Amino acid sequence: MSRLARLVVPLVCLLVPLVTATSTAVAAPSGSSTRDVYQRPFAWNSVWNLPLARSAQYKPFDAKFGDMYADVENISVDPQAPPRELNGEPGGRVLVDPELAADGSWNNCSTLLADTPDRMTVVQGQPMTLEAGGDPSWDHGWKPQSLTGDGIEGCHGGSGMSGIGGTIREGELSGAAPLQHALKFSLPCTTSCSTEGGGFRWPAVKADSGYEGKYGGADPEVRMGSLLALPADTDLSGITEPDVRKVAEALKTYGGYVVDETGGAPSGSFDVQSTALDEFPNISSEQMLDMLKKLAVVTNSAPATPGGGALGTPRLAGCAGPFADGTGGAPSGC
Repeated sequence: MSRLARLVVPLVCLLVPLVTATSTAVAAPSGSSTRDVYQRPFAWNSVWNLPLARSAQYKPFDAKFGDMYADVENISVDPQAPPRELNGEPGGRVLVDPELAADGSWNNCSTLLADTPDRMTVVQGQPMTLEAGGDPSWDHGWKPQSLTGDGIEGCHGGSGMSGIGGTIREGELSGAAPLQHALKFSLPCTTSCSTEGGGFRWPAVKADSGYEGKYGGADPEVRMGSLLALPADTDLSGITEPDVRKVAEALKTYGGYVVDETGGAPSGSFDVQSTALDEFPNISSEQMLDMLKKLAVVTNSAPATPGGGALGTPRLAGCAGPFADGTGGAPSGC
């Protein structure tokens, strides 16, 4: 062996443990596959797409859910759907699934694709009334939002947050792929939501009207916009119901945002697309309720540390890949 080789070999031996030791602290790789802007919209760093940071700080929180139900959301974002005339703010022509219907009851938070040349803008409102094949109408509308933007604002009256971001969509619970986005909760705010900070925190933009007399929660961390999640060390091995397991894995990887209040304690809800209701048979099963008792609030989720860490810090999963046109993907090591 040459003198150079004798010097190199020990040096390599010294470097190998260093590489191994640092590899566990590297951010998860960004998603490489492309995504459908209509199925998984918004920017890679949108609150709906960003996995929890490994630096997320968890504080146990038991909402004491006695049952869970689906808060139904109507979504029509097929660019090939026929145009109809929207009666309600912001008005104009929208593309509406001819089989979609809504009775105008409860929230009926709804998202419709605007009939624009680029087919990249949605309008949202609630409660929506629609006879299949007819023209939609709603009482309260929000300003148009781009499907490639941050996706925060929309038709949830309690928080002012999106009606499409975070929704469990058709095919997600029945398909083979995991849920790759944050979810949305409604809480029984008379027992679970705090009036701290005006009753809301980022990314919510508001609280319920009259929240001062409605909210009765004791934990100041839990308000509209709070990020609830299963801590990273939560054991999911006992969950055998497929829909509950998928939801649990999403809550462990992405968490879920509080976007509205329910009709009252002890009920809670997940936001589910109207055409996906039959995919969620165990929404209020014993396994679901037991799993939800393990939730915690992510106390350090804020504009500078979304999901519990600054952008560029390690995440629990790879970040969102680009859209089909190559834009919108996360940078390496997001």
